[in-house]
Amino acid sequence: MEMMSFLVCPQCRGDLVRAGASFACPKCNHEYPVIDGVAQFDLRRSTEPNSDSGESRNDRQKYWDDGWEARYRADHATLAELKTSAQWVAYVEQECIRAHRHVSQVEAGRQVVEGKVVLDIGCGGGNSSAIFGYFGANYIGIDHSPHAAMYALRHLKAVGGNGFTIQGNAESLPIRDQSIDVVYSNGVLHHTPNFSTAMDEAYRVLKPGGKAVIALYATYSTQFGVLRLLGAVKGHLSRQARERWMGRATEGAWRTGNKLNPWTETFSAAQLRKFARKHEVQKLTFRKNGDPIGEIPRLGGVLMRSKVIRQLDRALEPLLGSMLIMSFEK
Repeated sequence: MEMMSFLVCPQCRGDLVRAGASFACPKCNHEYPVIDGVAQFDLRRSTEPNSDSGESRNDRQKYWDDGWEARYRADHATLAELKTSAQWVAYVEQECIRAHRHVSQVEAGRQVVEGKVVLDIGCGGGNSSAIFGYFGANYIGIDHSPHAAMYALRHLKAVGGNGFTIQGNAESLPIRDQSIDVVYSNGVLHHTPNFSTAMDEAYRVLKPGGKAVIALYATYSTQFGVLRLLGAVKGHLSRQARERWMGRATEGAWRTGNKLNPWTETFSAAQLRKFARKHEVQKLTFRKNGDPIGEIPRLGGVLMRSKVIRQLDRALEPLLGSMLIMSFEK
């Protein structure tokens, strides 16, 4: 894949030129460095006013960037141990079999993405780049965390996949209009304060006839219902207090030092249908996945030891799963 065929300046959407170890925009004179093979389009700024939520864009990026670096030395260390293409293929095949209900197997499986240009918004430093590379997609991964984008590129290359990754912001994608066959985002955009802007961007870059698969935290789910109840018990009753609580009560795996997750929100199908009415979309569908009982904070793991509870959990998944997956065509 030729990067220049897809990349534009996120400030003015002008064409970019390669300038040594950077990309440059002749139209607005912005320059974007390339570090470890990853173009950096939205690095932290030295000064930035806080947003209405009380958290700056810098705070959010630092939380996720430091978190991914820490996780790669901890629970994601297994990925660093995979050295050969054969090891990666074996790992991906095992992951695909285990995650049979996962969005990358259902809405965005091999039959959907093979040979297509896939934009993974919020690619993270996990295995999604390797999975899509293994499926034969022409892959573009973007993440707000420079470390995550770098790890995703390593994994893509390790499995022999085709494509590249970039660091950037979902609210201002450095991607050409109508250049993407499949827009994929799993468990990311509910951490984006300007969600509507991010969704507009996803729609902008999608080709006519292209497919979008967006997975978000579900408001009407056991996991987030329990979290909201706990927040109310703790006295987080105003809207702003509830928003702060949901951020700080989730994503603990990424915490480093005393930093807390700056932003998390949840969505219902009714909210997402408003987006569908704003744009011309076709074949709009919704599905839930996740373990309604298994993901109950503190108790889920204990309850799931019972076979009967596991069966009940599977039956409740379409109603109370924690992830709401929206799929549509442009």
